[in-house]
Amino acid sequence: MAGISNAAVAQIDIARRSARVGSGPVLARFRSSREELEHCAKLGLAFLPWRPLGGIANAKGHAERHSAIHQAANETGTNVHRITHTWELALAPAVIPIPRASSSESIRDFAAAADLELTADQFAPPSV
Repeated sequence: MAGISNAAVAQIDIARRSARVGSGPVLARFRSSREELEHCAKLGLAFLPWRPLGGIANAKGHAERHSAIHQAANETGTNVHRITHTWELALAPAVIPIPRASSSESIRDFAAAADLELTADQFAPPSV
C-alpha cells in the first residue's frame, strides 16, 4: 500500500500511477476536501480524514456556526462531537477517520458514532 497526505485530485492520480497499484489502495488524507474524498470513493481508494471540521476542540464553534450540527445533536440526544464523527463516517464507504482523542469521553463518542443514524435532514453536511 501507498499513503499520501494533503493531496489534490491530480496528486492522488500521480501517486496511483507511481506506486503501480492500479486500482489498489492508495490512502489519501486531506482534512477539508470533499473533492478529494469523492475522487477516492469513485476509485475505490481509502480516504483518511484527520480532525473533522478542525477537530474536537473546534467542534462546538462549528456547531454554533452550522446550526444543523447543533440541531442534530439536540434531536438525537447526543453531542456535537458524536454528530461530527457520524457525519464523517457516512460520507463514503472508503472513509477511515483518524480521530484525535484527548479524553475517554472523546473515544467513546467516536466509537458510538458508528451506531448513530442521522436522518436526511440531520445529515445535511456543513461546508468544511
